[in-house]
Amino acid sequence: MAREVITLQIGHFANSIGTHMWNVQESSFCYGATGAAGVKEIDSDVLYREGRTLLGDVTYTPRLIAVDLKGSLNTLRPDGVLYDVETEANDITWGGDVTMHKASPPVKNQFLTDLDLSDENALQKSQNTSTDTPDKDMEELSSSSSQTAPPIKDKIYHLDESVSVWSDYLYGHLHPKSLAIVRDFTHQSETEKFELYPQGKDLLKKRELSEELEDKLHFFAEECDHLQGFHILANFDDGFSGMAAGIVELLNDEYHGKGVLTWGVVPAVSSSNSATQDTYRVINSAIAFEQLSQYSSYFVPVALNSSLWRKYGPALSSPYLLYDPTLNYHTSAILASCIESMTLPFRLTKEAISISQLCEMLSAGGKKIGTLCSSLPFPLLERQSIVSRLNEIQDTSIFKPLAPDVGNFSCLSPYSQFVVCRGFPNNKLKDAVPQPQNPFEVGKSVDEMMKMMISNLYPSTVSSLLTVSQAALTSSPYPHIFSPLVSSSGLIGDKPRPEDEAVKSIPLVTSLQSSPATRNLLSKLSSEAKKIDLRRYHGYFESNMEADEYQEILDNLDSLNQRYDGGSSPMEDSDDD
Repeated sequence: MAREVITLQIGHFANSIGTHMWNVQESSFCYGATGAAGVKEIDSDVLYREGRTLLGDVTYTPRLIAVDLKGSLNTLRPDGVLYDVETEANDITWGGDVTMHKASPPVKNQFLTDLDLSDENALQKSQNTSTDTPDKDMEELSSSSSQTAPPIKDKIYHLDESVSVWSDYLYGHLHPKSLAIVRDFTHQSETEKFELYPQGKDLLKKRELSEELEDKLHFFAEECDHLQGFHILANFDDGFSGMAAGIVELLNDEYHGKGVLTWGVVPAVSSSNSATQDTYRVINSAIAFEQLSQYSSYFVPVALNSSLWRKYGPALSSPYLLYDPTLNYHTSAILASCIESMTLPFRLTKEAISISQLCEMLSAGGKKIGTLCSSLPFPLLERQSIVSRLNEIQDTSIFKPLAPDVGNFSCLSPYSQFVVCRGFPNNKLKDAVPQPQNPFEVGKSVDEMMKMMISNLYPSTVSSLLTVSQAALTSSPYPHIFSPLVSSSGLIGDKPRPEDEAVKSIPLVTSLQSSPATRNLLSKLSSEAKKIDLRRYHGYFESNMEADEYQEILDNLDSLNQRYDGGSSPMEDSDDD
């Protein structure tokens, strides 16, 4: 029986990442008795819930609460379309003259247009056939948009110019309880900026919003048989940082003992246009890091930039990635693939561990801030066997940190880590002619070979490994961000793939680490935060945040930092950023 998880997405970039994650999972739903490997590896019921519409149709939607600002949905209805919740037109009771101002509806891009057509066709087909629902052991249930998923995910879309918000590439349907829209602020408004930590914290003190969020939480929690915990994506650089901290504190109080894994996220390009806004980002981040690490079971800040705070460093580069750092549609996809892979340990059909167990494995000694690193895609060559490729990897530089200010990361040895390896093709395991001199030849499976590689690269690290046959899916509407040398199956070739062919999946290795690199990150953040005189920024004082409270938070950050003193640690970089 599944041990359920409730997902919360708090902030626009958090929702951008989350949307890609749900798209990936919708694409993975299979409609036969078994998956391609003959075994159902992943239990979708951990993150998804089954329901029925008023007409009795079965639905399969994420167990999700997504928080965002007014104006962030574009064409998406706040209550969704599955349950056809309608507002009566005669609700207007004003007896005088009424002047109607009708705004033009947002235009849907080609992907959403095709999705609507797919839904209409599926509905018509459903009405023309028997209402019997196949046994769920024989056919994976999904939202109605996925009933004709293969044509949609096999089509090539070019959405870079037509995506402005995350709902522009949302594949599946959401439950009416999933969306929580903050009406006090407007997305990308120049006059209603949601940019301060206290703004988000204060919103939770408003009865209407707090009751709405608690109602949604109770709805999803009460229908769970074995709720194991919460998976959270949250912006840490803007007003959502305060809201996220308040929500995580609430979860810690009301659902004490449940695991809370929180990912702090930030776009690769700053939206600030002034030194004051840069200062806000530093203050928000410092408070959020302290609060989210305190109330979460484990907190993982992720970013594609080499540095943040006052000035953004360059974004992650890779010979096999050709993405635009200015597009959230691109950057959120990269982070989503890696984060989604790190949810696999608690989503397995067999031998899954819980969120709490995963967090406990990595947080020994109070080290509750982790580092995510990945090799996306893992560079397996079309012309080479896995055993030969692994023998060529001599150091950890193949794994890139998805975190800011981690110093000389590749020279560090983590205290502990959980590694997820997925999508390595078994038919490329070994060469036809054995290589006696290759130490990996003794391995009889991908799992055995990867354990050898991890042990060689991280001899002093307590490492756990999960190997999954299912690759990381990158079919539509995933953006086209891979080098032409990456084949449709994610292997590295000698010739460019055809222009009319997209990358549908990739092999991927991702690791969540408790690392001394966190010391450098916290040192940089604390150093920048200590330069700020909070009394000069009235927005924080107007919300009753005192200078002494801010200083206590910075002291707590320093205490967190000291927990990473053991073992090798990078020297703090010079202030060249």
